[in-house]
Amino acid sequence: MQFQAQTSGTFIKRLVRYVLIFVVLFIIYLVQPFTYENIDAGNVGIKINLYGSDRGVDNITIVTGRVWYNSWTTKIVEFPTYTQSVDYEPFVVTTKDAAEFKVDPKLNYHVNASMVPQIYRQYRKPLSEIEQQFMRNTIYDAYRIVANSFSSDSVMSNRERFEDRIQTILTKNLSKDGFVYDQLTSAITPPESLRQMIDEKNASIQARLKAENQAKQADAEAKVKVATAQGEAQALLVRAKAEAEANRLRQQSLTPLLIQQQWIQKWNGTLPTTQAGGNSSLMLPIK
Repeated sequence: MQFQAQTSGTFIKRLVRYVLIFVVLFIIYLVQPFTYENIDAGNVGIKINLYGSDRGVDNITIVTGRVWYNSWTTKIVEFPTYTQSVDYEPFVVTTKDAAEFKVDPKLNYHVNASMVPQIYRQYRKPLSEIEQQFMRNTIYDAYRIVANSFSSDSVMSNRERFEDRIQTILTKNLSKDGFVYDQLTSAITPPESLRQMIDEKNASIQARLKAENQAKQADAEAKVKVATAQGEAQALLVRAKAEAEANRLRQQSLTPLLIQQQWIQKWNGTLPTTQAGGNSSLMLPIK
């Protein structure tokens, strides 16, 4: 019995020791600082030193792939470098004649990979927050500055020039902070009064063009009728001249001898009857 008790006590001690070792190893595993970060394709990771004399954002950009680091002293921040599309909430800008236009912009851009450390050093925020703060303010300022140099009617009549100037400002202001402008889609809505004026102006232009087309068509039809009448008159004149010329020629050809021959050809052998009751010869002597 004593031997069994000693054996049982030894087994329990070993079991407790193994359990303690496992717990210690598990705790070490949980608290150990070394880990890794997978930087996916289309992204860039930057290493941030949390301690030491060189703490801060390193100037070295971490390439894509698996990166091992000490989580106690280092932090990895990942930035996407593929094209981002941001649909902003609409805002209102004012033209130089105090007309208010509603703008609903949608921006496509991507991050300059070589400037990712500078972006994080300057803003110290995730990309989603930068989009809704710095980038939105940059877009709003571009529209505000350009709108203040246009009158309300020139915004709509010079839409391409208006948006080209906005694109120039955005390209310059975004690129210097590491953001590459790709495309901007802006739905610009004029005030209701201006929209009504534009509709009325367009309706007036359409009516004028329609009236001009109708006048041109009527003028063309009138010219056709005049040309037709002139042609018919000329045709009648030609026919009349031809008929008169034919009559003149016939009259010139009727000589006394020709008339006598025609009379002989048409005579049926009887003499015409006079009122006295006798037959008399009206035959003209043929010479």
